[in-house]
Amino acid sequence: MPARKRRTRSRRARRSKRAWHILLIAAPVVLLIAGVYWHERGPKRPTVTHPSKITAPKPPARAPAGGNPAALGKLVERYNAIVIGSGGESAWLKRPARPDDSPADSSAARARGEALVLAPAVPAILADLKQQAAQDGFHVDVRQADARSDTLPDLEIALARSKQHICTWELHRVPRLYRAAIVIDDLGQDMQPTRALLALPYPLTFSILPHLPASRETSAAAALAGRDVILHLPMEPSSDKVSPGQGAIMVGMRAPEVARIVESDLESVPNAAGVNNHMGSRATSDPALMAEVMKELSARKLYFIDSRTAPSTVALDAARRAGIPAFYRSVFLDDTETVDYTLAQLRGFRDLVERQGAALAIGHPHPTTIAALATFLPEFDRDDIELVPASQLVRLPEVARLSQAR
Repeated sequence: MPARKRRTRSRRARRSKRAWHILLIAAPVVLLIAGVYWHERGPKRPTVTHPSKITAPKPPARAPAGGNPAALGKLVERYNAIVIGSGGESAWLKRPARPDDSPADSSAARARGEALVLAPAVPAILADLKQQAAQDGFHVDVRQADARSDTLPDLEIALARSKQHICTWELHRVPRLYRAAIVIDDLGQDMQPTRALLALPYPLTFSILPHLPASRETSAAAALAGRDVILHLPMEPSSDKVSPGQGAIMVGMRAPEVARIVESDLESVPNAAGVNNHMGSRATSDPALMAEVMKELSARKLYFIDSRTAPSTVALDAARRAGIPAFYRSVFLDDTETVDYTLAQLRGFRDLVERQGAALAIGHPHPTTIAALATFLPEFDRDDIELVPASQLVRLPEVARLSQAR
């Protein structure tokens, strides 16, 4: 019995000793945790900064109305697109609006958009602008110009949110819109004239001959710059002494051969959205041959421009019978290679557009032609004539009613 008690006391002593050891180890840890907790949750001591290190806060950058400038620019682009889309062929957005949050600023006039619109299209444009503005949390203010003024726009359309101005369009009601297209033929030999033409900020149409050293490169560069590309399709001339070049449509060809040549030529000029004839005074006078050509173009959804190299051409009639968007050349710009001659032709071309509402001219990549275009084309804008790609011109309803003089 006494031995049993000694073992019990010894066991208790060992337990008591272990408990003290644990307490001695745990106590610093508990104190450390408590100190961290008090530091984080307790009252903060004030931080003293040396006066030499104190800097004034920078004022916030002045943001344009509507927020981020890039986002605002995209917003205004979307509303410009509404003006174009709602107006369709009855409107010309002559100058797109740009964001401007300060209407009183001297830059406001330059930021204003300008649109020429046929009167029946005005209500649709206003309705679509107001509908989109309501969805975006904006509002559209429309101000009517003084009826006694001949210089002010008919309407001023402002897009705003609360008191923040976003952009403005000046809208002019017009009885008629004037449109012109200029095609530059014979491209594809080298890139130098192509680069010079692409430097002109106008929607010229690039007509490229197939199977030339720079045919593909010219097509790619023009398409990348957003210009219309068409195939300058070689066709048989009346004179046997002149060669139309590789890939020509010749009188007497059967349908499979016509299809093969058209396919091969188009592969040489990728991005082509239409076709006009190179030479072809004999070929375009053959009704059966033109019917076969237009059948191929129709299958590929291409448009056609009759270069009118012969008074006896039936190409335009064949294209219209095939249901292809089509038009014809009214003016050659550079039969004589001088700047003065081409300028005179451009003036005559402008007069023709003003008489019939739409017309198409053809030029060539001569240095004199390019120089004359650079000089004269700004006058189109001043005269309220819209220069458009050939693909747009051939699809205008009024163009379908125009016929070439025999």
